[in-house]
Amino acid sequence: MRLTVRSVKEYFVIMSELIDTSVINQHQNAPGYSIIFQYLEQAIRLGTLPPGCVITEDPIARLFGTSRTPVRKAILELHNANLVERFEGRGYIVRGGVEPIRKAITSEMLGVKPTMGLAKTKISADRISAEFETSLESALPFGVYRVREQSAADYFGVSRTVIRELLSRFQDRGLVQKNIKSHWVIGPLTARDIEHYFAIRCSLEPLALRESAPLISSKELDGYLQHAQDKADKPCDLTSDEIASLEYDLHVRILSHTPNWHLTRMINQCQVALSINKVFSEIIGTRPFSLSLTEHCIILEFMKRNSINAASDALLEHLKLSADRTRERLMAFSVFPAPKLPPYLYPM
Repeated sequence: MRLTVRSVKEYFVIMSELIDTSVINQHQNAPGYSIIFQYLEQAIRLGTLPPGCVITEDPIARLFGTSRTPVRKAILELHNANLVERFEGRGYIVRGGVEPIRKAITSEMLGVKPTMGLAKTKISADRISAEFETSLESALPFGVYRVREQSAADYFGVSRTVIRELLSRFQDRGLVQKNIKSHWVIGPLTARDIEHYFAIRCSLEPLALRESAPLISSKELDGYLQHAQDKADKPCDLTSDEIASLEYDLHVRILSHTPNWHLTRMINQCQVALSINKVFSEIIGTRPFSLSLTEHCIILEFMKRNSINAASDALLEHLKLSADRTRERLMAFSVFPAPKLPPYLYPM
């Protein structure tokens, strides 16, 4: 069949219509990453994602209306299938290209339609994500709880698929896990757990900072520093969400610039200790975090001066001090009454 097209956009529209969605539609109940993998795979084989095309997580996640977690898994599956490969820049490139091609990946290129179930799941998941996560974090210091999927689905008025999608995201962060009976459980978080988590973070986060720092733009870094300085000037006026955002800036957003995806994944799985600080700030207030905010500013100042090794050393010292503070906060929870939790959290 000979195709005559008048523009690149028209070409992608025609090629997207050739994508066989019948196989994909048969698996709408499959995991999100599997569905994304199938669309990407077909687009590569059809050529709408040409050899050398750079693929990164964020644009794909926006197109499918999902988090980066299933996209990351889908791209890893493409790598295992020898369809994409690593390169010196960030992300992956479609195999077979001579030079990396950086272009916006559109829905037409992948054959993604706005009415797809994955997008609907994203809308539902986004609507309840913050409340669901906060309830799990509130339970973490107070024992072991089973998370009942159907009860959570009924409570929020969504499908179990939405609940599973969110729990999978939280599992990647170490907030929940599955026990030997394949039940979702949260807790207990003990002083020994805190010690182990921070031991890993002390080894990995300074390394991630050294790898990430050269890849962060001056504008982005200035934004993080200004944010930290503004909040450090008024520690008593902050909310627990603002504290959480500052922690996320330093320990997640900045470190996520490392090209080592495995390093990022391991660090994220050890960030559950941040939940203790968030719950503590909700009960006690944010004044006890003033020292921590000052330490954030010191690390970011070193980064701004391009003193990367000094910033790495400062981060290591900050983590050691944070470990001591977090253990003390966890011990303080023993005198606090357990909060009233939603019915989908069942004490074990």
